[in-house]
This record gives sequence, C-alpha cells and structure tokens, in this order.
Amino acid sequence: MNTRKIKRIINTLVALLLLLLVSMLLISFINKPEIKDIRFTNLSEISKSNIETQTNEVTSINEADFNYTIVGYRFGESNSSVILKKGSKEFVLYEGDILENTYELSSISQDEIIFKASGKLYKLENKVGK
Repeated sequence: MNTRKIKRIINTLVALLLLLLVSMLLISFINKPEIKDIRFTNLSEISKSNIETQTNEVTSINEADFNYTIVGYRFGESNSSVILKKGSKEFVLYEGDILENTYELSSISQDEIIFKASGKLYKLENKVGK
C-alpha cells in the first residue's frame, strides 16, 4: 500500500473519532441536570419550639430491664458507635440505631451512653477504659 492511502485511512479514523467525541459532548450539554432553587427554613426556630415542648424523664438504665454491657465505644464528632454485649450476642450500634426494636441509641460520650425508649431517656454509665 501507498503511504498516502495509509495516512488517509488514519486521518479518516481520527476524524470519525473526533466527530463521535464532539457529538457526545453536545449530547452531554443537552442532557445537563436541572438545578432547582432550594430554600432553607430557619432551623433554629424549629428546634427551639420542639425542645421547649418536649419533657423527657431521665431514668438510670439499671432500673430498666437492660441486661447489656458495654464492650467498647468510639466517640467523635461524627460516626460515634458503641459495642454492647448480651449473653453471647454482640451488637454494634451507631447513633440513631435501634437495639432489638426497643432502645434507640441517642448519644455517646466518654462518660455516658444515652438510649431512648417510649419517650424516656435511659443513661448508661460508660466505664470502658477507666
């Protein structure tokens, strides 16, 4: 084959590839996402009104039917978790998780772990690592 024919074939393939890429670029511009305006409400007003109306009774977890022991915990600004043990079962819970359809893990700190159940708060003293 002649070198001119080879160059012409390569140039044709490059031109077809360029045409394909340009058409894909145009299609991506046509199918751009529609960004809608989001209006946020003032969350401080909502949270203040909800906090003032709620009165939760705080109960020591020992008074409740709670046979779990703390095996470990991870405390931080986000993704805090606790490991509880009952018999031979171990449970890894993150904030907001529900333990056996009864207790919701409300908060984790270095001193205490707080659960919610049926409108009441239950505190469990954190003795791990002390």
